[in-house]
Amino acid sequence: MTKEYYEVLGVDEDASQDEIKKAYRKKAKKYHPDSNKDTADEEKFKKINKAYDVLSDEEKKKKYDRFGKQGVEGSSSRGQRRASANFQDIFEQIFGGAGGRGGRRQSKGGNLKVQTEITLEEAYQGVEKSFKVQRKSECPDCNGSGAENGETSTCSNCSGRGKVEQVKRTPLGRARQVTECPECSGTGNIPEEKCSTCNGKGITEKEETITVDIPEGVEDGQRLRVKGKGHTARNGTSGDLYVFVSVRPHDSLERRDSDLYTTVKIGVGDAALGTEVQVPHPDGQISINVPEATQPGQVMRATGKGMPSGWGSGDLYVKIDVEIPEKLTNDQEEVMKELRETEVNEKNFFESVKDFIS
Repeated sequence: MTKEYYEVLGVDEDASQDEIKKAYRKKAKKYHPDSNKDTADEEKFKKINKAYDVLSDEEKKKKYDRFGKQGVEGSSSRGQRRASANFQDIFEQIFGGAGGRGGRRQSKGGNLKVQTEITLEEAYQGVEKSFKVQRKSECPDCNGSGAENGETSTCSNCSGRGKVEQVKRTPLGRARQVTECPECSGTGNIPEEKCSTCNGKGITEKEETITVDIPEGVEDGQRLRVKGKGHTARNGTSGDLYVFVSVRPHDSLERRDSDLYTTVKIGVGDAALGTEVQVPHPDGQISINVPEATQPGQVMRATGKGMPSGWGSGDLYVKIDVEIPEKLTNDQEEVMKELRETEVNEKNFFESVKDFIS
């Protein structure tokens, strides 16, 4: 029903933005769970916020007027999640805190970042790297309580709740905002005697060695996340460790996504008759067959000899560079003269070389 959002706010379809805003303030103030306990209704408040989110946005309002809810949400679960997220954003912007209901989000510690440079060979095989970091973690002597011998008393500032309430002025009037108690850091308890190790903070900072498995096929500039290896928040969870990887350029191999490229040089005779060459590879040298009558600049492909990836391995591409001697010996010069005399119009140079040598 297209008129539903207008009915939720109690406005006409041709209502101005100012009228929509005034209606929203009146309804939200009436049904907000913390501002008016007699008429509080969280479900109605959610509908009010959703209606205002759509009707206060000219673009969304046009889509809603034309297509109804389908135009602003769609029928997919993604649209439903987006609507839920929009409600939460509005809720917090106006009333602050975790949904304005006095709930307290669990604190999360900060993230740590490190950088490492590895070789192409290490990127091919995968490698284990260790990092020394200054990391905040729960005090081992007081188990995070901040108290010497674990003895604590109830925090007088928050009466043991770990939260304090503040009255905040909003466009809708006065509302309660619940935050973490600054005296007890949300624990609800105050140490009788502060822990001598952490000075009552419940958290210590020290150098720690963290070992990380860098997977095979890692790319230059890739960021790896190690969950829970960042700083630890008191009475909360740990942040993450992020490893930024750079892969050092290789002397002979060029990487393009999961494929590898290189160039090998061979002589005229090998190009004409064919040969086997050793090609550089992150796992050591590998053999590549060069067929007879190979032309300068021709590219050979070794399937599956590139870098590993999530869908298999890339390929190795080998470009053939045929070396022409800059200076010939007398014997070589005589051979070349004879070759030139034996060439016929239908044959190219390499075919003539092959015929002559054979």
